[in-house]
Order: sequence, then structure tokens, then C-alpha cells
Amino acid sequence: MTQLYTSCSAADCLTLAFQLLRCISDVADWMASNRLKLNAEKTQFIWLGSPYHYTESVCHLPLFVGGTAVSPVDAVLNLGVTFDAQLTMKNHVDIVVRSCFFQIRQLRSF
Repeated sequence: MTQLYTSCSAADCLTLAFQLLRCISDVADWMASNRLKLNAEKTQFIWLGSPYHYTESVCHLPLFVGGTAVSPVDAVLNLGVTFDAQLTMKNHVDIVVRSCFFQIRQLRSF
């Protein structure tokens, strides 16, 4: 798994999107030269920050990776932790609570 991180102001997200595309293209070229393939269907990206900063901007436009459109997602899984766009951890807490309730019900059945 390869992860790219960068930051910008809300006004600069279009410039950042072009930089990300250039970086992804460089990664894909490197992978191709080493007989590897970047799987665009498994590629995800997420914009992190306050919703009022990028709600009406071009940050919601898809990026094209290898001819495949990749739209921003609301949450991503990273090393077992679910991150949402506002970094509230709500999705992750919901998943952990659901898992805990399942385990408690399993213990009760013994």
C-alpha cells in the first residue's frame, strides 16, 4: 500500500490535485518500469479538513488515474483505523462499538 500526504489551503486544492496526479503518474511509471501495475480500481483519496472549507470548491471533482475516475470518499481505512474527512473518528468508534457488542453477545451465549 502506498499513501501520499500533503496539505494546502482550500483555495489551492486544484493546484494540489494536479500535484497529486503528477505524483501518482510518477509512481505508476516507476511501477511499470519494475513490472508492477497500479490498480486504479483500488485507489482512493480523501480530502481532510473542515467541511465549510471545501464544500463548494473543485475539491469534489474526481481525479483520473490510468483513465479511471477516482472520486473522493467520505472515509478510508488505514491500518485498521477508519478516518473520516473531518477526523471525528465517528465511523471508527461505531465499528469498534458494534464489534464489542457482538463479542459480548457471543460471551453471553456460552
